[in-house]
Amino acid sequence: MQSAGTRFVVVATLVAVAYLAIAVLSGAMAASETQAVAVWLASGVSFGAWLVCAPGRRLAVLAGTAVASLLWGLAAHDLDAGASLAFAAIETGSIALGAAIAARGQREPPQPLLQAALMVVGAMVTGAVGATLANEFWRWLRPGNIAFAAEWRAWAFSTVVGILLVAPVITGFRGFAVKRSGGMPMKQFGAGAGMFGLFLLTTLVVFHPSMHERFDAVAPTLTYLPMPFLLLASMFWGPRGGSVATLLGAVLIIWLTANGGGPFTINEGFQGEAVIEVQAYVWVWAVLLLVGRALNEARRLALTTAREWQLRYERTLHATGVASVEFDAVTGAAVWGESAEAVLGAEATQLRNIRDWLDRVDIANRPFAQAGWDAVASGQRDTSSDAYEVHLDGRDVHIQARLAPVRGPDGAVERVACLLRMAAPAGAGVAGARHA
Repeated sequence: MQSAGTRFVVVATLVAVAYLAIAVLSGAMAASETQAVAVWLASGVSFGAWLVCAPGRRLAVLAGTAVASLLWGLAAHDLDAGASLAFAAIETGSIALGAAIAARGQREPPQPLLQAALMVVGAMVTGAVGATLANEFWRWLRPGNIAFAAEWRAWAFSTVVGILLVAPVITGFRGFAVKRSGGMPMKQFGAGAGMFGLFLLTTLVVFHPSMHERFDAVAPTLTYLPMPFLLLASMFWGPRGGSVATLLGAVLIIWLTANGGGPFTINEGFQGEAVIEVQAYVWVWAVLLLVGRALNEARRLALTTAREWQLRYERTLHATGVASVEFDAVTGAAVWGESAEAVLGAEATQLRNIRDWLDRVDIANRPFAQAGWDAVASGQRDTSSDAYEVHLDGRDVHIQARLAPVRGPDGAVERVACLLRMAAPAGAGVAGARHA
């Protein structure tokens, strides 16, 4: 069993190694005249690690980020030790500030929309605070050589995009375990794969270096053509597959732009400006994709929760020998619960209307049953309890029925809920009715 100190070192080392690996990949994607790296996915590693780690291990995440950014400052920006420490403090502090905001949404029970909103807010705070502090740092370190607006955009956009692309992948795979069954259905996977294939096809066309010659003035209008396919793929594949698809798709678009493709390269004021601009484009779509996945996941969780409660309710009814049915107060249409067949028999669930049910009631007791229904369905009474003989499956069974109205927002009765239980007759050989 690992000690606390060992776990701290392990977490810090993993974060530092992953940060530096992604930083090298980011730096290789595009060149820029700005001090800030034009594409910066590394912040998303630390941001995502903060969200998935227990609160007691977040200090290790910060330590790993600080060490990695210190080394990056020394190697990539050719800073001395003091300047590298300042650079690391800016990167680590801004990530901690934004991640602390986003972490407020990582609570149980899951609230996907709140999580998505706070992640976006946290990413924007990290980007804005880091860009502002970094600009002052560069102006102090290299006075006269810094264009404030370009530097701010480069740091802010690249950081926000990096977080919104990488952090959802990390949080999406929290608690992931390989399973032999119970995963995504093949039809759903195939539909997502088809949409992702269409995204790749349209992206390679729209962001091809020769697209200016092919489409001339129409080229800028095609910019948004690939993204709806990525949105659909993301929604089909869910939080995990969707976040990976979003990351790969966005990196592809940025890489194609860095290699001279797409409409953002038409007017480029300085080297790397097109990559900074395309990240603003990716930023908008990353937010939309994040919200789309959150809506989809919120719906899935709501359906799962409703189904779990339904199963508990039905199991309880079945165990106590009670059947449930709901009738439409106007049409009388019946919706039987899952325990009805086991409690009452197969014929009961074939009765599709209150009239079919009342027709099975013993003639002598039918007026009492009809009166109870009319009183509840019209809203005159809040409950009705009756006991009568019902002919089901070729035999007469004694039923205890309890009806109650389900009212809508305007107070009118919309449905009538009914619980049915088989019971012994009130007296030997006597079929009587009790009505309250």
